[in-house]
Amino acid sequence: MQGTSYAGSYIVAECPLTAAQQLDLRNGYRLLPYAVTESLENTRRKLSVALWLLRQKPVRIALFGDAYCRSVYEMFTARHKKLPLTRRKSFGVALRDLDVKPANLFGGPRFELLRRKVRRARRLGYTFRRFDPQERLNEIVRVNGSTAIRQRRAIQPRYLDPVQVASYCAAPGAWYGVFDADQVLRGYCHTPMIGDCGLFSRILGDAESLNDGIMYLLVFETLGEMHKLLSQTGHPRWAMYDMFLGGSQGLRDFKHRCGFDPYRVTWHWHRDRSG
Repeated sequence: MQGTSYAGSYIVAECPLTAAQQLDLRNGYRLLPYAVTESLENTRRKLSVALWLLRQKPVRIALFGDAYCRSVYEMFTARHKKLPLTRRKSFGVALRDLDVKPANLFGGPRFELLRRKVRRARRLGYTFRRFDPQERLNEIVRVNGSTAIRQRRAIQPRYLDPVQVASYCAAPGAWYGVFDADQVLRGYCHTPMIGDCGLFSRILGDAESLNDGIMYLLVFETLGEMHKLLSQTGHPRWAMYDMFLGGSQGLRDFKHRCGFDPYRVTWHWHRDRSG
């Protein structure tokens, strides 16, 4: 039976390796310290955010609506699988306060990069609009499968199976998309209104078009739509983009550039405003 033995700082297989395999092995070990350093830095940043959150008071957000909204509320307030003393969506929620003047929604130096990315996407011919997901199922599946890895994890089968995608697309809520000059869907988000919270329930982009700024354009315009809805109906006060502590540092940076910050949240079900 063939095994492995250790020689110096490299693992050497007892079966012969090709020159290309030996090069890959050496490069992998050379990169290992950088990977470890990146992981430690990512952990350090998460701990820093967590310690800061412990000193903050939770915001109270009222959720209300139909049975779908109630199911989301119950999911948010269920016990955390790994931390049973806490609620599932209560610590480190990525929120954006929409109760600001229109000029302040994306004004100031914090949003300089976002504004530049939005201009780039528009210059390249991308446009934003609401769309019917049932009419774009094949394009949604194509966007989902444009890369096999998202956030360093393999894409889940439910994003690639047309039947499961069609079932998800039947859920309530607005769907917004970014389209290229040929009117091909390149990025989308599903944003149900759950009482006083506009939720980015699902948001994905075509991997080949990400460098064109499509996701910045998508979030920029979608938050603008939520802000208009707030001025017209009085809600949603908050936009939510899942959790701030989850995912990669790159995703946290993206959320921050779009105006999302980590919060502690107490979710409240408002019976008087529910159907």
